[in-house]
Order: sequence, then structure tokens, then C-alpha cells
Amino acid sequence: MNILYEQFPEEVKVNGEYYPIVTDFREWIRFTELVEDDSVPWRMKCGLLLQWYLDQIPDDIEVAIYALGDFLMCKRMYQDDLEDEEEGQQKRGKPVFSFSEDAGCIYAAFREAYGIDLQQIDYMHWWEFRSLFDWLPDDTEIKQRIMYRSIDPGTVPDKNERKRIKKIQRAVALKKKQRKLDDYEIGDMFS
Repeated sequence: MNILYEQFPEEVKVNGEYYPIVTDFREWIRFTELVEDDSVPWRMKCGLLLQWYLDQIPDDIEVAIYALGDFLMCKRMYQDDLEDEEEGQQKRGKPVFSFSEDAGCIYAAFREAYGIDLQQIDYMHWWEFRSLFDWLPDDTEIKQRIMYRSIDPGTVPDKNERKRIKKIQRAVALKKKQRKLDDYEIGDMFS
């Protein structure tokens, strides 16, 4: 998909059929928070996640949940073969940001970099939000936090620099356990 001339998708493909879904960024942040909430039993969570479908819920619930996960991850939809699974596996790892814990940094970065007040904007497509978020300038606080959280101190040869990085990592560490949709064994829930 080329966002310079193609519209962001308003639907997901489930077993060859297209289903309209909610696309506002706020709802997808709520979606991630629901996925990460370990206090909600998985079966109940699946039922709640299906509320992101607007008109009709697909019959194949498992594939419907995966389609929402693909939308969340901004995977291309209008192509028969999705991105290489190995590439997706390489992107997984420890979480480097949290929409809950980093909300203030994210809000400030959008104001600083784009002049966008996320509280006042009526609507922004999830994929637009993610594109803007992913391309925030490196000098914004959230990008600095992401950078430090993603560094493996063991790869830093200089002892003093390694110590400095570990100190910063403790200061900006995420407090709560994070989970991604991919971490769940969705298939096990439907058997």
C-alpha cells in the first residue's frame, strides 16, 4: 500500500469477504489495552474484540480475530500473500513503548512535531496515527525512550557507557507486563 495515493483501509478481509471495522486511532489504542489486560479472561476478550466489527461479525471467529490483529499491525490487506512471517517474527521482542504508560510523551510528541492535539482531533485513522507515530523525530522524548529501551547493554563495549545506558533504562522502564496479540494462542481458545 502506498499512502501517498491509496486510501487507508476501512475494512478487513476474512475468508475472502470484506467486513467494515472501526478505524479511529483511539479505538485501536483501546484495542491494544484490552489485548494487554491480563485481568480479562481470554474467551471474554475475544468477544469484546469482535466489537471492532461494525455491521456484521464474520462466522469464522478465529480468522476474524487474526484479521483485526493484522489491521492493528498495519499489515497490507488487499494482497493475497501477507508479509513474510519471518519478518514479523523479527519485529517481536520486548516492548519498547506503552500507549498507557507513555501517553503523555506520545501526546506531547504529536503536539511538538506535528502541531496535532490528539485530544481535540475528531478523527484520525489508525494507520495514519501509526505512520505519524513511527516517523516522529528522533529527538522527541518518546523516541528517545524507545531507543534506550531497545538497546541491549551487553552489546555496548565501553563500561561507562553501558553503565549510563542501564541507568537510563531503569529510569524509563515500562512498569507493567505488556502482551501483543501474537503472544496469545488464539487457535487454542477455539478448540
